[in-house]
Order: sequence, then C-alpha cells, then structure tokens
Amino acid sequence: MMEIPTLTTGDISLRTIDERDIAALFSLFSHEKVVRFMDIEKFVNVSEAVQLISFFREKLASGEGMRWAITINGRNELIGTCGFHHINRTHYKMELGYDLLPAYWGKGIMTNSIHRLLQYGFEELQMNRIEAYVDPANINSFRLLQRLGFEQEGLVREAFFQKGKFVNAFITSLLQKDYRYDMLF
Repeated sequence: MMEIPTLTTGDISLRTIDERDIAALFSLFSHEKVVRFMDIEKFVNVSEAVQLISFFREKLASGEGMRWAITINGRNELIGTCGFHHINRTHYKMELGYDLLPAYWGKGIMTNSIHRLLQYGFEELQMNRIEAYVDPANINSFRLLQRLGFEQEGLVREAFFQKGKFVNAFITSLLQKDYRYDMLF
C-alpha cells in the first residue's frame, strides 16, 4: 500500500485527507463553481463527504490513486484537493485531478500545489507520463495546465457522460523528459 507523504512548497502544504476534513470537503463540493466541470453533482448531504474520504482511502489501498488536502501553512484547513488517479505502474503513467474553493482562485495556490505534485510524481514515483483531461469550456484549468508545461494532445469527443450528457475533453500530458522543476521558479 502506498502512503500519502506530506508535501510542502512555499506557504502551501499537501497532506492526507481524513475525518477532520469532513466539513471542509462538504463545503468544497457544495460549491456549484467547483463541481461545474466535474462528473459529480454538488454535495447536498455531509455523508457524501464521509463517502468521499472512504473512496480516497480505497483508491490508495488498491494503488489506483492518491489524493491530498491543500492547506495554507499554519492553518491546516482543507481549501482544496489534488492528486493522482488511474495510476498505471505497468505503463508508468497516471492522471492528475484537482479542485479549489473559489475564494482561493487566481492566487497561485493551485499552480504551486500541482507543481509540487508533479515533482513528486516524476522524481519519487518515477512516472513517465502525467495526463489530465479538461473540459474545453474550463479555460482557467486549461491555462493552468499550459503554465505547468502540459501539452494538448487532442480532443476526445464525448469522452465522459456527466450530469445527463456526453461531454468532450481535451487530453493533455506532461512527460518526465519535458518536466523541469525550475520551470515556474
């Protein structure tokens, strides 16, 4: 079983998600702006946050995923999450996912958090490829990925069925050979 190490960068810490985060997870996923481009409906019951923690633990135990709480140093309150899913060790690749409370958008928090995750993924986990799917309408997420060095590989038509309809997705990726730790700093 993999472990979730605490990762730090600047004023941000990425740590394990646990029961202390139930209320914060509920708040995060209750925001329509947060789940707008996700394959989940906004949370309406706190039990959904409890189930999400169980889901993250199951994925970690099976080696299929890792999810961190994004916190500001000194506060320890979850303001977002980020991590890897669909981990495929045979092919040295995994998929990136992330979310953040709208009050923290545009402050560089997600850029720094994902940058630190990329370092962990390429250097510690020795992955060759980290990919991300993004809704073409989610311009801010697409720009974030571009800033981090991801390249758009194409449009996957009707890639996902979410909220009652099929949606397209850009497939983007970053390869280990193209990754530079100093690319942002």
